[in-house]
Amino acid sequence: MAITDFFNNSPIFNPRYNLWVHILQLVLIVTAVILTFVRMTMNVPRTRANTMALSMGAKSLIIIIYQLLTGHVARFQKWASFKANAILNSLEVVFWAAVLFMVFRANLQSCSGTSCILSWVVVGLAGILHVLAFQTAIVSICEWRYFKKNGKARGSEKETEFENV
Repeated sequence: MAITDFFNNSPIFNPRYNLWVHILQLVLIVTAVILTFVRMTMNVPRTRANTMALSMGAKSLIIIIYQLLTGHVARFQKWASFKANAILNSLEVVFWAAVLFMVFRANLQSCSGTSCILSWVVVGLAGILHVLAFQTAIVSICEWRYFKKNGKARGSEKETEFENV
């Protein structure tokens, strides 16, 4: 229970910061996709690592846009799911670790010039995105477990206290 209490009570895993974490993720993902696209247009061989960085970036953009729309736009809230968010964010951790590993390995095999610098920047961005994905996965899992146990979202009881006054 100590680990569960840590995740539920830690300010790092507070769901109120999810919007800002998602915005930061969007900026980093768009940056990684642009750098990968620029690197692919250079005169370097196209590798699986580059293709994977592009596809994972596009996939992550779709997932984050889904979470932002279902969490903040009333029209899309009927498709919101704590369980789906937990699953998608947990998969994000694995996928960004795979991008990190594959681009890192490709850089060690052959890397030269400006494309090498861009590729190492993508490795750094993938590492940061992996850590942020871990944070959002923990928050999503805690929100899903809380919803399963109590039938309402975390933080909703504080809002109802103010409504009753």
